[in-house]
Amino acid sequence: MDNKIKVSIVIPVYNTEKYLDRCVNSLINQSYTNLEIILVDDGSPDNCPAICDEYAAKDDRVIIINQPNGGCYSARNAGLAAARGCYIAFIDADDQVSSRYIKTILAKIEKEHFDYCYLSWQTFGKSWRYEVRLNSITDKFPPFNLCVWNRIYKRDMIGDVRFNTKKPIAEDAEFIRMVKEKDHKKAFISEFMYFYRSDTP
Repeated sequence: MDNKIKVSIVIPVYNTEKYLDRCVNSLINQSYTNLEIILVDDGSPDNCPAICDEYAAKDDRVIIINQPNGGCYSARNAGLAAARGCYIAFIDADDQVSSRYIKTILAKIEKEHFDYCYLSWQTFGKSWRYEVRLNSITDKFPPFNLCVWNRIYKRDMIGDVRFNTKKPIAEDAEFIRMVKEKDHKKAFISEFMYFYRSDTP
C-alpha cells in the first residue's frame, strides 16, 4: 500500500452487526483506493469483531483496533491516534456514504486545498426524513447538527485535539469548537455525500 495515505476514515464499532457490512462496503468499493479504514471495536458484544476481522483479512486498507468498551468518543480518540492520513473523516458504523465520497472529496482538496469541508447529507430509513444540502460557502448546519460525521478535517488542523470522554452530551460540538474551525479555510460539497440511518434501535 502507498505509504502516503491521503484520507483516514475512523469508524467506532459497537453493536452494529446488522449495518456494519453496508457501511464498510460503501467505503471499500470507492473508486479511489489511497485511504485507510480504521475500525475501532469498542468491546462490542455482538458479531462485530468477527466482521471487522473478515474485512481486514481481505483488504489491507482496513485497520482494526480492539479496546474495552469506552464509548464512541473513546473509540474515535483511538482511531485518531492511529490515523496516518493527511485528512481525517468520521463515519458512524450504521451509516453509509456515497459511491463518490472519496473521489469528490479528493477533487475538492486538489482544487481548493481546504482545512475542513462540510458535507451535504440526508437520512435514510423509516423513522424520520431530513436532509441538509449546502449551496454556499456561508451555509451552516442547523444548531442540532453539530456533528463530526458531516465534515472532513485536515489532520494538521486537529493536531492534539481529542474528544472529551467524560462529558455526557455534546461531545461533537465541543470537539468542533476546540479545532477552531473559524480560523481555517472552509469548503463545502453540495452533492449528498453522507447518509445517516434514522431507524437504528
